[in-house]
Amino acid sequence: MMPRVTSPGTALLAVHLDRSSMLRPLLPALRAGLADLLEDQAGPGEPEVVVATGNDLTRSLSDGSHPPAVPTSRTAARAALPARLRALDGPDLRTGAARLLDAVGDELAARDEADRPERVVVLLVGEAAVGDTTEVRERITHQQAAYAWEIVLVDVTSGGIPVAKVLARTGGAPAADARSAAAPAAASAAAPAAGTGAVDNRADTRGAGSRSVAAPEPAARDAAGIGEAAAGARGGTGTVLGELPGAPAAAARFGVPATATITAGPGAAGVTAALAAASAFVTRARAARPHEPVEGFSDAERAAAEVPDTRPAWRKFLRLSRP
Repeated sequence: MMPRVTSPGTALLAVHLDRSSMLRPLLPALRAGLADLLEDQAGPGEPEVVVATGNDLTRSLSDGSHPPAVPTSRTAARAALPARLRALDGPDLRTGAARLLDAVGDELAARDEADRPERVVVLLVGEAAVGDTTEVRERITHQQAAYAWEIVLVDVTSGGIPVAKVLARTGGAPAADARSAAAPAAASAAAPAAGTGAVDNRADTRGAGSRSVAAPEPAARDAAGIGEAAAGARGGTGTVLGELPGAPAAAARFGVPATATITAGPGAAGVTAALAAASAFVTRARAARPHEPVEGFSDAERAAAEVPDTRPAWRKFLRLSRP
């Protein structure tokens, strides 16, 4: 177990940005939004930064290990961002997020106790609807409860796959119906509820912390498109349009409070708005003391982030298309 952090007034910001091929049309907006977010963190007490885009931490080295997390200054992290992000076949968000949490935890555990930051804020950006999130959810729940890590999730909706294929996979049920049916079940499984408010991360009497979101019951998981039955119906872990979750479902899948989760897109303007809102959340989280409530995303921020994709229909269905 990693020893507790003790250096007051310091912070580390860890970011994983999904670069999977489904997000190709949104990568320019994601790159620009991340650069602006890093710029927003300038000022007294600015954090150390670890940024992983795509496979930065998941690729294998010659000895079979993975690259370590190496914190840098905010300015160095921003300068190191590629001028253009290219899409990759992998990893997806859940895999990259799990590796980021492990790498940052290992890096902090190797430090002297006096050199560990008081606050660790983790920003996850990507498609939250893909794959089995059990492992990353367990890691997130542990770090939140044991060390008061603040986790922020920007669930980027890319628009899924063509509606014709969605209808074929859902037996003719409209995609909109599939998504609207998933939302209430997932919302009832997630805690706290979505909307404006504070994230109460004070420890409860069991010592697990009230920030931790329990895994939803099987019925709710299946309704949200995240259970074994749903995975089998999909024929794998691929995302279909009707299964893309809103903030409550994404929060439940990753174990992140719904108040710290925002849905972005599928339009590029929505991604820009969501990352601006995430930047403000990161600033609030850095200012809060460990286990203190952090004000969540507002209804206005959520509305600004959910912007339709205005590209021509034929371009939406091309995974390799560009804005």
